[in-house]
Amino acid sequence: MYNSVNLNKLAITLDLSEPDGVALFKGLVPHVDFVAENFSPRVMGNLGIDYDALCAVRPDLVMASLSAYGGTGPWANVPGIGGTIEPSSGMSSLLGYEGEMPQNSGQMYPDPVAGMYGFGAIATALLHRDRTGEGQYIDLSMQEANFTFIGDAWLEFETAGRVRGPVGNRHPLHAPHGVYRVSGEDRWIAIAAETDAQWQACRVVLGLPDGSWPDQASRKMHEDAVDAAVGAAVAGRDRDELERALCEAGVPAAAVRAADEIAGEAALRERGQVVEVHHPETGPLWQSGLPAVLGRTPGGVTRPAPCLGEHSFEVFQRFLAMTRSEYEALVERGITGEGEYRKAAAGR
Repeated sequence: MYNSVNLNKLAITLDLSEPDGVALFKGLVPHVDFVAENFSPRVMGNLGIDYDALCAVRPDLVMASLSAYGGTGPWANVPGIGGTIEPSSGMSSLLGYEGEMPQNSGQMYPDPVAGMYGFGAIATALLHRDRTGEGQYIDLSMQEANFTFIGDAWLEFETAGRVRGPVGNRHPLHAPHGVYRVSGEDRWIAIAAETDAQWQACRVVLGLPDGSWPDQASRKMHEDAVDAAVGAAVAGRDRDELERALCEAGVPAAAVRAADEIAGEAALRERGQVVEVHHPETGPLWQSGLPAVLGRTPGGVTRPAPCLGEHSFEVFQRFLAMTRSEYEALVERGITGEGEYRKAAAGR
């Protein structure tokens, strides 16, 4: 996980409980485009490097704080991670199966949601600074960011007073709309029919009787029976062949693929969505690259995720004109340094 989400980054270490560590951090601030942090709101102030303190170093600073519940309010100092934001935002109440307990996604889903909102806010703030010369502070709540992903459920409660519960993979309008087990161990396929024409095509591919639940209303009314019929029809089918047949017939369908299968997809490799990255500790691994092809500013993977403190001296030398002897003195005091693995590998 670390290697997949820290591609292209440089890594330094600083002991921010020490005045010299704080001074080094402040010395770097004039050289960067923005500062982003995701501590609990009290931490940066306790360290002496909150927004006001850093604005004294750089008045046009753009700084983003991505905390669990935002910098103000009764929950401001409550710590949180993706797994706790899911239930507190209401997302977990919509995940799971009807009549059963709510579930978490298992993917720490709020983390990338908050990250994308943070990216959008930072990019907009940098554009504003380019135009006006003004910096700004961004206070982002992971919980509030994730409210927007279940906004329809909040709106349903606000307008109709209904509290929606978990519905599995079902859709409010369409049927069938589910994930069905196929031939093989733990192999599944997702199938949906959004129109009567799609259902008729699906019925032909699956070999279901002619005239079975011909319209949307009847399929939704008898959804349990529809799901049972579809599940029985696909149980002995090959997943990939069935996916191909349904898609060619115009039916929305997709094989449920494991992560290692995704990494092996030729189309994703050709587009650079999945790239082979050589890391000094792990060797070559397939990782997610840039999911977009940009014409003017082509991006992509330029370096593997860094080891702990790997670039400390490089960064201090480049931006602060630090000498090797000055750096080694800081290492001896524990102000900075590299991880134990890199020290051993270098024979130090």
